[in-house]
Amino acid sequence: MTLLEIMRPANCVMAGAASLTGMLVSGALLQSLHTPVLVFSAVLLITGGGNAINDYFDREIDAVNRPDRPIPSGRISPRAALIWSVALFIAGCLIAGLINQSCLALALLNSFVLIIYAARLKGLPVAGNIAISYLTGTTFLFGGLAASPSSITAFLSILSALATLSREIVKDIEDLPGDLAHGAKTLPAFIGKRKSFVLASLVLIVAMLLSYLVPLGIDYQAAVSIANLAFLLSIKRMLCGDASGSQRWIKMGMGMALVAFLIGYHI
Repeated sequence: MTLLEIMRPANCVMAGAASLTGMLVSGALLQSLHTPVLVFSAVLLITGGGNAINDYFDREIDAVNRPDRPIPSGRISPRAALIWSVALFIAGCLIAGLINQSCLALALLNSFVLIIYAARLKGLPVAGNIAISYLTGTTFLFGGLAASPSSITAFLSILSALATLSREIVKDIEDLPGDLAHGAKTLPAFIGKRKSFVLASLVLIVAMLLSYLVPLGIDYQAAVSIANLAFLLSIKRMLCGDASGSQRWIKMGMGMALVAFLIGYHI
């Protein structure tokens, strides 16, 4: 159970579902059961590997902030967690190789990014946020590559990455007091809350504008406009200095935008 816990299964399942969504909007999810199972499994395992290695590198911090987690609680040794993480990465990449070469290449790249993020990028301003945004966006892209790559999947990947980047910046703003106390090198700690809110708003505005370029018809346009309304409300909360409220509206907007893609594809 500890090996499963350190993977954070709920997070893994959500990532797997995102990859299937990318496959769905590419028009190939329902053609056979074989490939979707491989796609879901590969993403689940690689995400689990990323979560496990993240806990490995965070073990000293977690000993203070989250002593209940598997490594600081003593339920699994750091060495065992590292070996388990490597095994998950290898298994995920092997499964990706059974799909096609494009999926294998992306699986290898994302495994590398997950390792570098956990080891180095997490503590760097902007770089860590960009890494998380990239990983979120390419989870959808992975599903598209498993099917027939299309502009729809590319748009979904880009828009999800931009929305995630905005949310990550806002999250850092919300965490600013604690980060300053511990000397964390986040973007808001360097440029301040106001400039960070402006940057997060601009990123979200770019995502909103790009969303209308997706070639999915009037049903999608109507649905994505509702999602963009949520994003506008998020920007309004940013202007009021409400990081927590802004995050909630971004999450709602992301969910609505995903539904818009599915509606546009006539699901």
